[in-house]
Amino acid sequence: MKVSLNWLKELVDVNITIEELSTLFNLHSGEVEEYYNLVEATNLVVGYVESKEQHPDADKLSICHVNIGNEVSQIVCGAPNVEKGQHVIVALPGAVLPGGFNIKSSTIRGVESNGMICSLSELGIDKKYHHEEGIHEITVECNPGDNPVEVLSLNDSVFALDLTPNRADLLSIMGVAYDTAAILKTEVKLKEISLVEVQKSNPVIIEIDTDKCSSYYARVIENIEIKDSPKWMQARLIAAGMRPINNVVDITNYVMLETGQPLHAFDYDLLETGKIVVRQANENEELVTLDNETRKLTVNDIVITNGSKSVAIGGVMGGLDTEIISTSRSILLESAVFDFYSIRKTSNRLDLRSEASTRFERKVDPNRTLLALEMASMLFGKYANGDILKGVNKVENGDLTEKVITVEAGKINKVLGTNYPVELIEETLSRLNFKHTLENDLLTIQIPTRRQDILTYQDIVEEVGRIQGYDNLPTTLPETVSMGALSPSQLVKRKIHTLLTGLGLNEVVTYSLTSKDKVLDFVSKDEQHLLSEVVELMMPMSQDKSTMILSPIRGILESVKYNVARKNNDVLFYELSKRYTKEEETEVLCGALTGELSNVLWQGKKEVVDFYTAKGIVSSMLLELGLSHLYFEATNDYSNLHPGQSAYIKDRSGIVGFIGKLHPQYEKANDLKNVYVFELKIESLLELRRPLKKVKEINKYPSIYRDLAIVVNKDVEAQSIKTVISKTGKRMLTDIMIFDLFVGGNLAENQKSIALRLAFTDPKRTLESKEVDERVKEILGSLEKQLSAVLR
Repeated sequence: MKVSLNWLKELVDVNITIEELSTLFNLHSGEVEEYYNLVEATNLVVGYVESKEQHPDADKLSICHVNIGNEVSQIVCGAPNVEKGQHVIVALPGAVLPGGFNIKSSTIRGVESNGMICSLSELGIDKKYHHEEGIHEITVECNPGDNPVEVLSLNDSVFALDLTPNRADLLSIMGVAYDTAAILKTEVKLKEISLVEVQKSNPVIIEIDTDKCSSYYARVIENIEIKDSPKWMQARLIAAGMRPINNVVDITNYVMLETGQPLHAFDYDLLETGKIVVRQANENEELVTLDNETRKLTVNDIVITNGSKSVAIGGVMGGLDTEIISTSRSILLESAVFDFYSIRKTSNRLDLRSEASTRFERKVDPNRTLLALEMASMLFGKYANGDILKGVNKVENGDLTEKVITVEAGKINKVLGTNYPVELIEETLSRLNFKHTLENDLLTIQIPTRRQDILTYQDIVEEVGRIQGYDNLPTTLPETVSMGALSPSQLVKRKIHTLLTGLGLNEVVTYSLTSKDKVLDFVSKDEQHLLSEVVELMMPMSQDKSTMILSPIRGILESVKYNVARKNNDVLFYELSKRYTKEEETEVLCGALTGELSNVLWQGKKEVVDFYTAKGIVSSMLLELGLSHLYFEATNDYSNLHPGQSAYIKDRSGIVGFIGKLHPQYEKANDLKNVYVFELKIESLLELRRPLKKVKEINKYPSIYRDLAIVVNKDVEAQSIKTVISKTGKRMLTDIMIFDLFVGGNLAENQKSIALRLAFTDPKRTLESKEVDERVKEILGSLEKQLSAVLR
């Protein structure tokens, strides 16, 4: 909501700067995003073009002699619409226009020029608000030398409020005025409405056939003149971020901005009947709206009809058939209250958001429905020369009573942690214009209907707190009988962050949404049935963000692509996120790695990320988490992972996660190269953790090492070999390390040779070579029996 300071000052006395007011609003009301002057240009005057001549050396330039009040100045102008007899905006030498553009006296193609004739755009008024080509001609009464910013009512300051959904009252100048008055301890000055009706009675008949419209007021105004609205009104609309169109549209927008009550004007002659019927739309009923789009409606939409056909979507947008056009002479002015939930659904489904629907969605003040209609009628009489027909036709089924809330003053202090005297609390309520009574510390408060957000005593506590200032609340430590501590889950996740960042990875936070055709990208073949369990958004931002993810890897890869495309080729990312199904949310840890880990070019060395890098990072983390018993098992169950470089991460109870290199085809399709990914289930990590082993005394007895090179079939996994050796070696065997892999040579085509180093020791005595050799013999026997392995 953009608020004009001049407009606000009409309703409340503001004797401070806009900067000071913005600071107070940030402390006591809504957040101020920005504040600025509507026109920042300096040293401007009104000029009168006394003569215009063709530039002797340029076809598109004119030499103008402009009366600027105290002298006649020669200005060279390139605008095609400058003419003799115009009042124009002149930037004198020394003026500074938006963007730091300095105006100086200069010579243009041999002709002296002392200033510049300006367009509104050159003053900083966005072209979408005026659509003018060339310089601006001032058409209101003025004299050379006057300040054109004041003449055009553009001498205004604006502050923009970033409102929360509950503060619908601040979507109007009146609502902002009430909050300003409360902050500045002053009074709101409401405008008096005085209109003159003709003797002819208002002929409209109104029927409401839906419970989604609680009130509908209508008045007919005849003999209107369609023309530009006055400059002061146009300036107010521009300050509020709305484009002036004509007096009819501008008046309805102006009143909506002041009161918060949306209005709509129908061309009464095009309405064809003197009847208004509000009902629910028929299924698949069609209506062409003001934006010339054909809208297909449902039974959940509200329509305004003339008794036979729809002429508007209630609370959202009017219909093209009854649009106000240059030849319109009579209007039917509508002021109504529609169901906020119904308006929100219609607006979202049709992707049709308007200033009106925004206000209806957040609830409007039912007691301003008639006020807005009468204010607009008065302005139509004054600025459109309309004849206001006698009487207002209406159907009122709404609740116009004020809600009553009771709360003890002591309760307010207890919740806020303050010791405010009851007199101060009463004063605060009075500043807010909340009528109230006090009896034995019990406050009975009437809530104005403009404050639809105040429902319980907690809201009263908040109002007292914000007006007195949250910065004035006492600082205290919480009182509790318990001691705070991180849960086991929080401790593990915090440790994961510490470990992975220590290993060189960077945390990312990615979207939890993807497209439905990509949701199974990193789901195993056994989990393809989850497609029927995915969560799809009813109204997604786009099809690329329509479905909740089953794996965060897709989002991480988008971050990798973004970095690689910008020459940041060394990327190590991880994310703690979730996978979503209709039944549950599961926490997962995912990562993606690519590029170089280290590069020492002067030594001719560099370390590039490969499968074993990713595996080593995951293994290091698992070791520190008490999960060193987890092992890796080759798999080709993931269609987007390389079948020869992917593995499950498992223990005896089942699968905990997976790791692997992206499939070459997937990499090519996504402009990636040599990317390795992993995913682990956080819940499984928590359940499978084993207590870290206690510190042991360093073994003072020597270890004995034996190196073995065994030949096995190529399909035998190294993990299977280690498992057999570990079980056979028993307690005497303390470590197994694979240090070589060999294929070819004199080995058969289906064979490979794996070299292992075994470490044997006993913490209580020195082992003898004989008993170690016997244990090695047992190990070789087990390998031959279980894996058909032979010593090389």
